[in-house]
Amino acid sequence: MHYVIWGAAELPADVARTSGAQALAGGDMLVLEGPWPLGPTALAYLADDKGLAAFRAKASATSGAFAVEGLAAPDAGGAFVVAAHRMLDPDGFRPYADAIPDLLRRFGARVLARGGTITHLAGDFAPDRGVVLEFASAEAAVAFYTSEVYAPLLRLRWRTTDPRFVILTRAGTLPAALRARAEDFLRAHGRPAAG
Repeated sequence: MHYVIWGAAELPADVARTSGAQALAGGDMLVLEGPWPLGPTALAYLADDKGLAAFRAKASATSGAFAVEGLAAPDAGGAFVVAAHRMLDPDGFRPYADAIPDLLRRFGARVLARGGTITHLAGDFAPDRGVVLEFASAEAAVAFYTSEVYAPLLRLRWRTTDPRFVILTRAGTLPAALRARAEDFLRAHGRPAAG
């Protein structure tokens, strides 16, 4: 199973049909760490690895695309986090990787893909590590990201990786107040909003 991070707002209908992909995110997007190299982004779930060939064949029409090996099938969550990192200090990152699963459970997040094999499909960006998380809502994802309990791990991740972090909604737009909350948090921590 794979999750495809596709550099376009929507999956091409012919690729979705021929690959058997399930489109997961067709709503709004919030970039918390970037720059996000793919521009508007769609997220798809492939239960069968054979579908990757259809994505690879069409990927040159995107601003970039990659797939992450999955751990679990998606559920009915309203928002997804895609984190894509280039590793700067793998040994320094280890405490983050060890601590994050328990914290994600506390916030009701489901880990759909975490650190598995990355398959580069198109574009200049190919992360060393990819993560796909499912949250009940975008509000829950922002609550996790801005929480005091996550803050020490977030600082560790910022030091040990060249991070990318986006929230994708299953449908609909993000409330302006939620965007403002995330931007205020980033400014307070010396990180510019990434888009």
